[in-house]
Amino acid sequence: MNQMETYYVVRRTEKKDEEFAVIDAMSLDEARAIFEVRHKSDKEAMTEGEAFYIYQANEQLTFDENNRIKFPSGRKAIIQKLA
Repeated sequence: MNQMETYYVVRRTEKKDEEFAVIDAMSLDEARAIFEVRHKSDKEAMTEGEAFYIYQANEQLTFDENNRIKFPSGRKAIIQKLA
């Protein structure tokens, strides 16, 4: 039987990455679906080059000196605005 896991959502903009939200879900796919519903307006407001990354919270999120995420190990989902 699956149990709830915690997922981090990180928002990437032109200037920096930042922790955006925390989602409790049974799987990465469910976390992405929850994000799509809860943050629909944020997704629609994205500009070209922006992205949201969803990670299972196996370890603490860390950022480098340029405020960019140091990608944690494990699976992730990416929601990105291209052209």
